[in-house]
Amino acid sequence: MTLKEAFSEHLGSGQQGQLVIKFSRDVHLCKILVENGQAVHIAHGRISPEEILGTIASKPVEWVNFITGYPVRKKLDFPLHENLLAAVAQQNSPAPKPATDAPAANVGPPIDADEIAAVIDGFIDLVGPLGTILAEQAASTISYTSGNPMPQANYSCFLQKLAGEVPEEDRDAFINQYKL
Repeated sequence: MTLKEAFSEHLGSGQQGQLVIKFSRDVHLCKILVENGQAVHIAHGRISPEEILGTIASKPVEWVNFITGYPVRKKLDFPLHENLLAAVAQQNSPAPKPATDAPAANVGPPIDADEIAAVIDGFIDLVGPLGTILAEQAASTISYTSGNPMPQANYSCFLQKLAGEVPEEDRDAFINQYKL
């Protein structure tokens, strides 16, 4: 779900609650208090509301949740709702599609299960034992079952998902070693 979709669904029509947004690669949750369909307060870690408005449109959304009926106890002194909608509207291009979405089309021959196992082994060598769990999570996002060939289009998503967990200094080498 993109920010535009989340806002159109949860901001408006008299809703009250808290819109919680998890951005990719961000440890803090963005929390927007909604009263009568209007955004009245925003918090994201220790970042000021003005800074949040300046960067919110450029962040890829991982997931969104709306807690209906959440009590609104804080309100900002400026028109947050209009500023929030304007910040997202100024976004020049649509939000990038998350790497967790499986591509619709399969292009090229499938990647052999042994090649997938080699990528996972190389990944585990770089990130340690936790790599096994991270690789399973990445595989599940594209509905891949171990021991089967992987469609080539899914392989790119899988490789990018794994590369996101590799230490930055090793990331390019990892991608170059396993890219098609």
